[in-house]
Amino acid sequence: MRNASLHSRHLRACRTAPLMLLLPFALATAQAQEATDASVATPATVEQPAAPVDTVAEAPAPAEESIDAAQAEAILTARAADAAAAAAEAAAGTRSAAVVPAAAPSEPAPAEVATPAPAPAPAATATVASEASSSEVPSAPPAPRPLVVPVLANADNAIERQLGARCPNDLAARLATQDNLLTGACQGTMPAHLANVLKAIPEQDLLLPRSARERQLSQKAWFKAVPGYGVRPDFIAVQNGLWVRSFEGADASTTVYLVSGPFTCVDGRYPDAIDGKTVRLTIGSCREALVQQRVYQVTAGGAPQDITAQALPAQPLLSDADRKRYNLEANAVQLDPGKLQFGPALRWYAEVPADTKPESRSYGEWGHLHLGFIVWNGERFESRDTVPRGLWACDPVAPGDAACSGYADAGRDPFVVNSTAVAGQSAAP
Repeated sequence: MRNASLHSRHLRACRTAPLMLLLPFALATAQAQEATDASVATPATVEQPAAPVDTVAEAPAPAEESIDAAQAEAILTARAADAAAAAAEAAAGTRSAAVVPAAAPSEPAPAEVATPAPAPAPAATATVASEASSSEVPSAPPAPRPLVVPVLANADNAIERQLGARCPNDLAARLATQDNLLTGACQGTMPAHLANVLKAIPEQDLLLPRSARERQLSQKAWFKAVPGYGVRPDFIAVQNGLWVRSFEGADASTTVYLVSGPFTCVDGRYPDAIDGKTVRLTIGSCREALVQQRVYQVTAGGAPQDITAQALPAQPLLSDADRKRYNLEANAVQLDPGKLQFGPALRWYAEVPADTKPESRSYGEWGHLHLGFIVWNGERFESRDTVPRGLWACDPVAPGDAACSGYADAGRDPFVVNSTAVAGQSAAP
């Protein structure tokens, strides 16, 4: 009996011998798997102590003694494979963590996120720089077109004589002036289209009753035909404190008129508060009026339209320093219409003391400060700093006197230049 029992124990020991040999490997594998699981689950707490080995891999229960050797070997082989796979996954996870770590907030972003965009090609950069420079540097304004000097074939005042006017026949009459505006003018009934404009201007604008204007315009006036850019010649006429000058262009149905007269009532205002020349009126509701120039346009025989604000360039302003330097009053800036009898140009100027030392803007011998020209170019009025001599002709002088030696032309004038440009001759009406 005892021998049989010993034999049975020997057999069991032989059967369990392979299990005992595999037990150290199983324990090591389990410990590696738990260490791997712990490092993956909590990579930032690697310093935590590992659990005791005997709590991770417990000894097999006594019931396992009933498992045969083949089954035990299969179970241990499967566990070993699982442990090896877990170890491989842990190793792969460790390599991934080394490339993209679970960074703290202070750590930089991954390299692929922080990679800057590629720089633009040199050609594109040059194009952008060129566009930027072109937008920052404005293009130069176009140069003003050359002014054309009109001419008029009107020997011995043939045009005015055809209108029934009496024209000068001797030297004294040719040198005579009217209102410092016309020299050697003819006298007769004002050309009809000029008279019609003066009659049609509303009374609230031109401060003369219309009935008084009609009586006045039925009398003789002084007028001249002037070179222009239209089919008809331009005309300028003076009568009892009123003057009007026509400006024609390529459009025969439209004519522009520059009218000077009492346009603003200044009754009750102090003289030093009035900017410009005033006149006393004997008729109408206004007793003292400011003389001004306004521009009217007549199209196809219609009513005259006031286009002064759109057509006439603004009056230049003197700086406070210039006013103080020359001791100028508020009405120092004036408009010189004295050359309208020769061409379509006026001049802004200011009178300064005659003993003032000549400067770059001074002209003549009588203390004049040049402020610019206004020129009709056949389409509109424009501002110019210089004009050709043909648009600013010298007044006629007596035989034997030097050319351009009259009162209005004496002295240097660097703003009137020589020019030979001319336009076609104006036709008689």
